[in-house]
Amino acid sequence: MASTKRHNEICDECDIDATWYCVQDNANYCDEHNTIAHTLKSQKSHQIVPIHKKHHHINENYNSKPMDCKVHHMPLCLYCLTCQDVCCVACLSVDIHKQHSDQVKSVVDLIKEEKDLLNKHLKRIQKLKIAFVDEQDQLEQALRNIHISQTEGEAKIDREFDQIQAYLQIRRQIMKKQLEKKSKTSCEKICSRQDELSSINSNINRCFEEGQHLNALMNVTQSIHLIERMKRIEKENVEFCNQTQLGNSLTFHISNQAILKMIDTLGFIGSLPTVKFLRDKCKSYVHHLDIEWDEIDDDDSVINDYVLQVGQDDNDFQEVYRGLDTKYRLLRLRSDTLYSLRLFVNSNGEMQTPTILEMRTLKIDLNDWTLSMSSTYELLNAENTRESLLDDHFTTGAATDYGTSWIKASFSYPVLVNGITIAPLHKDINMWDPRHGNSGSVQYSNDSMNWTTIGTIEYVPNEKQKINVGGITASYWRLFHNNYLGTSCLIFE
Repeated sequence: MASTKRHNEICDECDIDATWYCVQDNANYCDEHNTIAHTLKSQKSHQIVPIHKKHHHINENYNSKPMDCKVHHMPLCLYCLTCQDVCCVACLSVDIHKQHSDQVKSVVDLIKEEKDLLNKHLKRIQKLKIAFVDEQDQLEQALRNIHISQTEGEAKIDREFDQIQAYLQIRRQIMKKQLEKKSKTSCEKICSRQDELSSINSNINRCFEEGQHLNALMNVTQSIHLIERMKRIEKENVEFCNQTQLGNSLTFHISNQAILKMIDTLGFIGSLPTVKFLRDKCKSYVHHLDIEWDEIDDDDSVINDYVLQVGQDDNDFQEVYRGLDTKYRLLRLRSDTLYSLRLFVNSNGEMQTPTILEMRTLKIDLNDWTLSMSSTYELLNAENTRESLLDDHFTTGAATDYGTSWIKASFSYPVLVNGITIAPLHKDINMWDPRHGNSGSVQYSNDSMNWTTIGTIEYVPNEKQKINVGGITASYWRLFHNNYLGTSCLIFE
């Protein structure tokens, strides 16, 4: 569309299509009027370009020298806000623009204002663009996270059900062994009864044969003995018949509902010994927890190991210990954070119901440190205590003697520090200059031997100096100087 418009531009002097564009006149001409317009000698120097190159030329020379006024042949260096058109100085002085001269601005100033306004809007648009891109990235990341969570969830479900299947398989084998044992016991009892019955039958048969034989011989003495034997056999038979009747089948009940309930609530099958945390021996510290539990002594169970898991908000439990010890130190924890602990017993290949314990690490106290100094300036009678460096007074603090000097704060554990505030010490001006310490260093260390400098002491009387350290974790912090060194403040944030 733009190309068609450019080829159909009209001559400024007639109604036919223009073929030429005069840069100085800023006018379109056909062949005839182009010749007429440039007959004068002064006009022959005008730059004339084919009409189809007009806009290309204008764009290339946008910031070049202003064009001249067609009427006064002076640079069009002014812009009339009323007419919304460019004009020259003569137009403003004697022509139509004279009536609203208060609405005329320099083209340069106007362009600058418009550029500033445009840049202002561009910056707003750029911020919106960045915000939209960030929002789009966040949404895409959210989608990725959902897909990742779904994949992890599916894997977790598979692991849980694989574990349940493993528990069921173990339980199946245990129950089969129990059934086999019960069957063996029942069979042994029945076989024993069979042997006992065979013995009684054998005695009865012998007595019956002997009785028939004696009945024929009429031997009284032997007959009396035989009768006694037969009475004993009858008594044994009565006792045998009065014995508890043996079953001919095995009673073995499996409650499917009970199994399903245990799977749903406990995650395993069967009843196992329960382990308990020794709460009075479980201790919390800033960055670690000492955990101890009771040892299980169960003759009916084989304890393979204890399993300790840790998580937060009852989610994402991670196994941190598996073994037979009954205590564990959980290290590298965040301060002032609540942790959930789950303790299992792995017995005979089965996991018991977990015992739950919640413990919170201690909050970091950045005022809990020990003060030490290279020396003390005895003549000054400074307090030289931790409390004097925390009381927010310029007149109390710590001061060293001349020489290699340091004032050190030692924590019992690594602490995260974002900033350190120090201040000059104001004592007797005749004995102590508040600027003692200037050009010294602020340092930190993790072993109290190798020190890293993170700031310079620049005391101003009666003013505190805060040194931003950007979040450094260390156990030892000190002020260091090769001269007198003092401070009325040593506060960590």
